Amino acid sequence: MKIVFIGGRDVKKIGGIESYMYNLASHLVKYGHEPIVFCESDHNEEEIVNGFRVIHMTGPKSYLLRKPLVGLKATLYTIRHIKGTDFIHYNAWPPSLSSPLAGCFGIKSLMQGHGLEWQRSKYSPQQQRILKFMERVTAHLNKNLIMCSDDQTRYFKKKYNREATTIPTAINLPDPNEEDSDVLQKFGIIPGRYFLFLARLVQDKNPNYLIEAFKKAAIPGFQLVIAGNNPENPAYVDQLHDLAKGNDNIIFTGAVYDKDKTTLLKHAYGFCMPSTIEGLSIALLEAMSYKLPIIASDIPANRELLGQNDALWHTPEDINEMAESLSVATHDKDIFQRSVEQNYKHVAENYTWDKVTLKYIRHLESIR
Repeated sequence: MKIVFIGGRDVKKIGGIESYMYNLASHLVKYGHEPIVFCESDHNEEEIVNGFRVIHMTGPKSYLLRKPLVGLKATLYTIRHIKGTDFIHYNAWPPSLSSPLAGCFGIKSLMQGHGLEWQRSKYSPQQQRILKFMERVTAHLNKNLIMCSDDQTRYFKKKYNREATTIPTAINLPDPNEEDSDVLQKFGIIPGRYFLFLARLVQDKNPNYLIEAFKKAAIPGFQLVIAGNNPENPAYVDQLHDLAKGNDNIIFTGAVYDKDKTTLLKHAYGFCMPSTIEGLSIALLEAMSYKLPIIASDIPANRELLGQNDALWHTPEDINEMAESLSVATHDKDIFQRSVEQNYKHVAENYTWDKVTLKYIRHLESIR
């Protein structure tokens, strides 16, 4: 099958959607299929990545218009220049506004939901109303829907009476022979004595509450490593740095990739997942695959991956509960680490790219 992916950013700016597209495309190549990935970029270029075409495409600077217009440009390019396309896979609703156009030319399409965008606190009430309206429009505009989590699939059924199929995100299991980078030495991070937060630095993921909780817990000999960045909102990143001032045990590494990321995961004492909103977190899956004990906010997306006894749970945005979890983690190691093998097994059996890719292929083959 020839499958076109539309809706992500530059390969060098990987986030959740980008990771999904590039990993899925890489594994589709292994199974003999032909993926083509479009990405928003600051230049127009075509390159080969992991055996598949990546087409960089520029768009307007406007945050609200960029994805719909790049989606339109990519759809038109596909119609004109990529002959024999079987499917266009639109990531999230903005680019999927062009799906009827693809259908007019006999190209099947599907839209994948990666989270309920209107829930994010960065949007004003008016923007949230617009996003809810657009979600409703695209829920009925797109014939074929897939979601990253069962929670989103249930939501679309209850809210719009639309059937969707869950095709979760996934990871590659750790390579036990991979060498460490020098990231620990570079930042003065003590192996086995730090809690790791690994995500984009946005309000919905609550790094500010985690910093406050770590300061409140005042755990001797432990560090908190904040690995992430947010170039689109440097003011919020500055606020986090200000919040951590005076505490040398709170360390910011910026965004980490490749060996730096795996080294941080490999040597952490525990992983913190304090989000208020998630789709299905790749970072959490990665932490589970590295057999890291988990401190997590009690939200549906986290509950989808973790059972009652598989994490130390806290109410989202509750600094006191979060601080208590951090304290329990260091004072009762047996309770904290009781489920690491179970968590690893759960990921290995359900959330690897090989398994998810096969599920994805079977689903596309079932679409008529």
